[in-house]
Order: sequence, then C-alpha cells, then structure tokens
Amino acid sequence: MTSLLVPPESVRGMTYLDRTAFTVTVELPFLKICGTTLSKTIPVLKKYLFKRRNFKSVQKENDETVIYLNPMLIKTFEDFTEKEKKQLLEMYENFGTAKLILKYDNWASYEILRAILPKEIDVPTSYSIIGHILHLNLRDMHLPYKTIIGQVYLDTIPNVRTVLNKINMIDTTFRNFTMEILAGDENTITTVKENGYTYELDFSKVYWNPRLSTEHETVVMYMKPNDVLYDVFAGIGPFAIPAARKGIKVFANDLNPESYKWLQKNVIINKVQKNIQCFNMDGSNFLKIIFKADILNRRAAKKTGMEHIVMNLPALAVEFLDVFFDSFDENEIKQMCCQPPTIHLYCFVKTNKGEDACKLGQLLIEQKLGCKLSSDSLIELHFVRNVSLNKDMIRVSFLLTENVLKGEEPAMKRLKTENTVNVLSRIMGKNKGLQKKQTSKNVFKVATVRSVKLKAKAQKVLTNLKKLHLKENKTVKGNKDKTLQIDQQLQELQKEVHQSKPKMKVVNTKQEKKKKAQTATPVQTDATTSLVEKMQI
Repeated sequence: MTSLLVPPESVRGMTYLDRTAFTVTVELPFLKICGTTLSKTIPVLKKYLFKRRNFKSVQKENDETVIYLNPMLIKTFEDFTEKEKKQLLEMYENFGTAKLILKYDNWASYEILRAILPKEIDVPTSYSIIGHILHLNLRDMHLPYKTIIGQVYLDTIPNVRTVLNKINMIDTTFRNFTMEILAGDENTITTVKENGYTYELDFSKVYWNPRLSTEHETVVMYMKPNDVLYDVFAGIGPFAIPAARKGIKVFANDLNPESYKWLQKNVIINKVQKNIQCFNMDGSNFLKIIFKADILNRRAAKKTGMEHIVMNLPALAVEFLDVFFDSFDENEIKQMCCQPPTIHLYCFVKTNKGEDACKLGQLLIEQKLGCKLSSDSLIELHFVRNVSLNKDMIRVSFLLTENVLKGEEPAMKRLKTENTVNVLSRIMGKNKGLQKKQTSKNVFKVATVRSVKLKAKAQKVLTNLKKLHLKENKTVKGNKDKTLQIDQQLQELQKEVHQSKPKMKVVNTKQEKKKKAQTATPVQTDATTSLVEKMQI
C-alpha cells in the first residue's frame, strides 16, 4: 500500500509493457453523505476530488453517496477551511478513509511513462492528432523505448488507433516524411475536421499540420467574395477550400501528385467545385503560366476585387520570388501593378535570443526582392509558430507593387553575378586598373589541352554574364565586407600566378618571338574555383 499517487518503482526501465505491474493499493479519504443533494455538496468539494482516468470520484453505494478526495490535499476533516467545515457539517454523514486498488487503466500517459523512463530522460509530451493518428517526434534518447511509448499513447489517448513517429526531416519537394508505426493499425488514411471543413488525406504521403488551423482561418479572412486566390503550394486545400466556400475564385496548385489527388477529393467533399480549379504543376510554372495569364486577363477586362497569392512552403517559398522578375515585361508589370496583388509568403528564420523573428522574416524577403518594403506595401508581419530551438515560422504579407517589379534583379542574384564577372575578368586579364596591361588578351597563355578547355569555358561564362546588362553595381550592405575580403584574396592569388614559374610545354617556332606565357597550376585553378563558390552566398 502506498499513499503516493504514482505507479510502483519496479516498472522503471521496462521495455516490454506489462500492464499488471502498475497495480497499487492506495488509501483515500472520503465523505459519505445521505439525503443531501449533490448540487449542494459538490461545489464545496470540487477542488478536492480524487481524479483519475477511468475512476469515478462520486460513487453510489446503496442509499448513500461516497465522495473520494485527493489524499495529497485532504488527509483529515480538519484540513478543510473553517467555512468549508461549517458548510459540510450540515451535509455529510461520515468522514473516513478506504483502501482502493489502482490499475494500469487508472494512470495517465505521463504518469506511466514517467515511471518507466529513466529519470534523466524527459517524457515525450508533444504530439499531434490527425484524425485517428497520433504523431510523435521522438528524440534519440527515446528510441530504445519507442515501442512502449507508442503502446502507452495508444492505450491512453481517446480515439487514437495508430501511433507513428517521424524518422527523418520533411522532404522539401513534396513536404512529406518517412515514418514508422509504433503501435496500432497501419492505416494512414484518415479524416480531419478544421474550422468546419472536412479533409481526407493519407498522412504518410501528404503534409498536414493541425497547429496551423488558426493561420488558415486568419489568411482567408483577408479575402472577400470578389477576390481571387492563387494558392501556389495548396497541399490538400486548407486555404483553398475555405476561400472557395466564401465565394472566392480559387486556383489551387500542388506539385505532389498525392496532394493533388486529395485536393480534388476534398473539393468534392466540401462541395466547392464551382469556385475552384486544381493544378498539379511546379510552383514556378504555375506562377508563370496560370497566374500570369489570369491576372493579365483580369486587368484587360477591368475586373474588380483583389488578388491574393499564398506561398506556404516555408523552406523554399522565398526562392520563387524570382519568377515575378523573370516572367513579366515592363508593360505587363504596369498592367498587373495598377492594382497590386497581395502576397502571403511563409518562411523559416533562425533567431538568437533577443532577436525579432518577424523583422528577420521581413529582411529575408527584402534581401530577395532587392528593395525595402515600404509602410504602404507591407501589410503584416505575423509570427506563426516556433518550429524548433531558434527556428520560427513567419508570414510576411505585402503588396507586389511596381516599385518592387520595375526590372531590378533581386539583390542576392545581382551580387552573385557581379562577383562572378569580377572573378572571371581578373582571371582573363580584363579588369583595368587592377593589373598591368598585358601584351596578350589574357593573364594566362595556356599551354595544355586542359587549360585550353578551361579558357574557352571561362570566356563563354564571362560573355554570357556580361550580356545581362546589369543596371546597378551596388552591393548589398550585409555582404560588403565579404565581397571585399574575397576581392583581396583574388588579388593575392593573381600575384601568386604571376610569380610562379611552372614548366612550360614547348611552343612551335612561329610563337618563339612572343612573350613566354604563364600556365595556371591545378592548385591555383582549384583555389580560384573555391573562391567563386564562396561568393555564391
């Protein structure tokens, strides 16, 4: 017998679930009442009731009612306050203690797992419920006990028939992950309800996060019946279907064939076929083809209503902003931006203590766009959720104005191109003012087949890069120091090339009068390549 309301210590370290080992005898205080209505007694005793899974605190015994109390709070009648004692004296017949047996079914999942796991291992209490599926993210320390953890949750959480564990990171292409079933049925096809809508899905093949239900609802609230939604990474439809039900015209796209299949099915389940078109395309192609054609048609027809572009792929969505620069000419930009569409873009940011995650999200977008988001264009910075330690999910909602899309390349893209041109120009001896004028066109007169190929390749890259006609030579402030450092390293590398004297391949008599050429060694070539790669920041 024990007065401590915990399972026996003997279950510590158990790896095979023995439910009989959790049986204990406890001594509980009780009040016995007779002839008094519970409606008068329970308000006084409510905070003292003995509450356990599958145990009734109030039990009928013949003509009497026995109310069991928490022994950690009440041991004797004197433990009640004076006011409570005065109230109870008029209602109770007897106060006493009784021995009761608690079994496995009476313990909560945390109590069972806390008793089983070694004291230095935390109990995994974070999980998601997706229909009949309970989804865990176990850490390495939990893996020796994963089967028993799965079984305990299967036993203790209502309506759960399958417990599974994620065993790798989410795939950024299709947003699904490899999983293992720890306990229960192997059926991963389930039904979930969110904000009054029904969704069917195969959780092993598509992405679904129940923690985003409020976010789905919030974004749809921005939209009005005459608006249009372009859902670039629609998944199974948590943005698209509520918007379509609201009377909004929806173009919903997802690259994952499984997501596309369940999206189509959920459109039918929720009876919104009239307002939604589904696509199974790459996000960039969806924007280049479907979005572009529709928004230009809307402008030509002078249709009213706003356009909303939802880009919910936090790991990669920011990279798709390039599409807006590449797909519209100057006239098309003017047409589209006479009434700027709204982008709701999700991203992940890594934060340190004291940093503003929302501001970091804004900076990430501005860095990609190559301009600041003004107060007129920035609609909202919204913290969605904490993903893991020092990693947050942010939504940046902003207007895609003409100032953003007037032909200027994104800052990071511009920096990469400028640095690459600079490096190749120096290698090819075409950067005036930084080196002495050469008698030949190039710094290196190559003397091997390998070097000839390298020269041709470098010349081709340089020619293509210079055709870009970059409009500005500004360097992103955050990368200025890094660029200067790399420039200095390149100058040092050039000096090394000029000073080195490797053996030369014999030249023919027609070339004897020409100045002896210098050959770049493999080490120097590799060093140059490394520097170029470092600049792709």
